[in-house]
Amino acid sequence: MLDFTELTYKDDTWELFARDFLRERGFFIESPPDRGPDGGKDLLVTEQLSGNLNKYRFRWLVSCKHYATRGASVSEKDEPNILERLSSFKADGFIGFYSTLASSGLNNRLNSLRNEKKIKDYAIFDHKMIENLLVTVGYSHLLMRYFPKSYEIVKPLHLVSDKYEPLTCKKCGKDLLMALFKSNYNANICCAYKWDSEKNINYIQDVYCCCKLECDHALETADSRAGLMTDWNDISDLVIPIEFLRYIFATINRMREGRDIYTDEAFKKNKMILAALAQKVLRATTKEERERHKELSSLPF
Repeated sequence: MLDFTELTYKDDTWELFARDFLRERGFFIESPPDRGPDGGKDLLVTEQLSGNLNKYRFRWLVSCKHYATRGASVSEKDEPNILERLSSFKADGFIGFYSTLASSGLNNRLNSLRNEKKIKDYAIFDHKMIENLLVTVGYSHLLMRYFPKSYEIVKPLHLVSDKYEPLTCKKCGKDLLMALFKSNYNANICCAYKWDSEKNINYIQDVYCCCKLECDHALETADSRAGLMTDWNDISDLVIPIEFLRYIFATINRMREGRDIYTDEAFKKNKMILAALAQKVLRATTKEERERHKELSSLPF
């Protein structure tokens, strides 16, 4: 999904991206990237780890390798003298931050060092792990800053409230928002209702999301047995901003006209679904806007 070649390898952009990414992951940047010889480290970062009785600081040496343009993996030769480098900076563990992959030889080397207790731990942030995190939630500002072209294509998820709200299939529990990054037009929002033909009113009993085919068929069959009819809208259509707005307006208009009457539970579910969809449709909320929202929420509407 992401084109890592958007970041040039001729300057320190990859190191700066690593710094910002790891900071967002909760690491403290002890030694940021700088110009000149680095002695075998690009960054030093720390985190607080909790034991049964106490907390302690764990220092990571971060090595950044940006080989996306040539498409090569990072080998043992690219990461020489790991033990000496860790010792020089009094680091406890090693992090490889790579725009490609670590070779099997390098992975085996690091695994051996950990098993032999020569290093406490290691971690590899390769291009797939970085990509998976960037396109989910909370990192859209980094994606916009460092991968502007990919941002326009991927359309990442944004936190609307303080935490991510999944959009789960009622049948199998799959997160249908995350599934949109792999394929489109594979899930629906469904409305189960009883129709009063004389009054031309839909009494909506349930609103839910589900995968198409097997899950959809099973749920529709259950609704039918309960004497309910079903309508549906494709989730891939509803994350188009103008279609999202049209869906909201249609829902409001039908309620105002008295054509749709919701049970309390169905109405609550519909609101939750709209809030989850908004994470894909709306832009990212800034820190200042979040603070303003908290102020406004304390006032009577």
